[in-house]
Amino acid sequence: MKRLRPLLLAVALSIAASLVALFFYLAPPTVATFANRVADYVFVNDALRFVEEHNPLAALHYTPVDTDAVSDDLILIKIDEESSNNVSAGIPAWPFPRSFYKKLLDKLHAAGAKLAVFDIDFLDPSTDPTQDAAFAQGLRTMPTVLPFVLNTTSTGLIGVEPVESRIAPFTAAQGYSTVESTGILLGQPLMITADTTRYSSLAAAAIDAYTGKRIGLRDGFTGTLGSTTIPLNGHGVMYLLPFREIARQDIDQRVGAATATVPFVLGLSLADVMTESQSDLSAAVKGKLVVLGATAQALGDFITTPFGRFPGVFSNLRFMDQLLNHRFITPAPQSLDIALIFVLPLLLSLLVTYGNATRNIVLCLLVVVAYVVAASLTYASTLYWIDVIHVGSAMFGATLLVSVQRVIRESSDRRMVTNLFGMHVSPAIVNDILKNDDPRSALALTGKKVKATIFYSDIRGFTAMSETMTPEAIYAQLNEYFEEMCAIIFEYGGYVDKFIGDCVMAVFSAPYQTPNDAANAVRAAVAQQKKILELAEKWKAEGKREFTVGMGINTGDVVMGNLGASSRMNYTVIGDNVNLAARLYNVAKAGEIIISDYTYQEVKDFVVAEDREPVLVKGKKDPIAIFNITDVKDVAAPANA
Repeated sequence: MKRLRPLLLAVALSIAASLVALFFYLAPPTVATFANRVADYVFVNDALRFVEEHNPLAALHYTPVDTDAVSDDLILIKIDEESSNNVSAGIPAWPFPRSFYKKLLDKLHAAGAKLAVFDIDFLDPSTDPTQDAAFAQGLRTMPTVLPFVLNTTSTGLIGVEPVESRIAPFTAAQGYSTVESTGILLGQPLMITADTTRYSSLAAAAIDAYTGKRIGLRDGFTGTLGSTTIPLNGHGVMYLLPFREIARQDIDQRVGAATATVPFVLGLSLADVMTESQSDLSAAVKGKLVVLGATAQALGDFITTPFGRFPGVFSNLRFMDQLLNHRFITPAPQSLDIALIFVLPLLLSLLVTYGNATRNIVLCLLVVVAYVVAASLTYASTLYWIDVIHVGSAMFGATLLVSVQRVIRESSDRRMVTNLFGMHVSPAIVNDILKNDDPRSALALTGKKVKATIFYSDIRGFTAMSETMTPEAIYAQLNEYFEEMCAIIFEYGGYVDKFIGDCVMAVFSAPYQTPNDAANAVRAAVAQQKKILELAEKWKAEGKREFTVGMGINTGDVVMGNLGASSRMNYTVIGDNVNLAARLYNVAKAGEIIISDYTYQEVKDFVVAEDREPVLVKGKKDPIAIFNITDVKDVAAPANA
């Protein structure tokens, strides 16, 4: 269960990060626009624009979508500042009388235009019936598509504001010019059904009339243009492929006026159209779909997109351009996006939970970047829109949360190890344990067989000495003694297993065996005996009682690990060789260091030793060869120097 807890916590944190991302993914367009689907729409299209302009993968023959490719079928006639009340061009003051539109339609018909589309509402009758009659005559001559308005009532019903009845019968087609009611234009319903009546958008009606290919609606996800499938967003909306609005001298214009236009369509000022020769106008509009719309700032016909505020006619032009050239944004199924929002963060959280933390965190961040780049490049080349910021942020959030949780958990583990060992083990051994990816594994209630050197020391005559001292004096002198002894044990790489009254038990080879364990134990014992002599002189000068110490050392296989209950553990060693070391310190006289033959074979090259009579100890059938160490021949560096 201890191993599963980090895993379960990582899963929970991953789900939490995914739920936050899902909230913003499902948020309405007007809620948290900085992080909802509008933000993702902006992100992928900004990425498309960057790739389109810079194409960092050009060497790999990667080709992004050309969003600015000029349409061969569309022409824009702009009612711009130059065209308002331009007497020299024969243009009256705004709003234009409807007889003026007849003149325009006659001129376009004579120039060979195939279809005219007006992005101007004609919802009310003219005060002069002859104006409507004149306009109707023009509509008979030049096939024309006119817009009408759809409104949503407070009860959610669709209300229609139709084209004025005097001119409606003469139109080639009609379509609604209404955009999404969210206030931010991301797209437009291809068709809307109300009371069993299906209404087409202005763009759909125009392309249907222009191409002769019927536009239909299968469901909320797909529409049709002849045999071509039109991807929709699940609610019947066709997404707008963003465009660049430019304010410069358009190289395609015949009159050099710096006006707002878009790069994907040839734009002509209405003033130019009305003054151009018929042959020049025919060269521009023959066989084309001609759209008339207002771009002048004063006319106020503007829509808001995530990329800025544009003349409304530009959006209808773009929808027509997309339908004509089959450039559609295809949103990934919502189920796929949601699956990615949950699955990818979960995989990364599992990766971060185990193994090298730094390496895995870096790897996860690289995966996040790789996903964002791959999804952006996919969109830039195919217009297939897989969610980026919500999946990416969920991946990053899961990685961050699990990483923070892991840091906290490992800090807790380190505190546990430090608390358990810090008072008994040298800092080097604590650090060695903490290098483990899971320090708890080093502290599990299990044992492992290792070769170790066991050290015991005992104060000679301590019981008799303590009878003549106050408890405070005993504790003060023992603590001073233990402080010095432990420092030497730590210095030579050992750890203090326990204190048994005035006895010290230490282990050399914990938690990992080293080739010099026996040598370090013997050197530490020699250093301790020398330190005890120094302390004796100091205590004598202070009027305190002096004492001597006997020591025993044995080397052999032991079982090492945590012993006890989960609530209270002791990291220790057990086994026959531990018992032998305990017998040897009882054999040692004051000031002696008695080692077994097993230890002597590993240190004989650098110690000064005296043979002692073999001893028979409890649990052994044969006597044990022992030696008394009086000094070392070399001065070796401490284990942790």
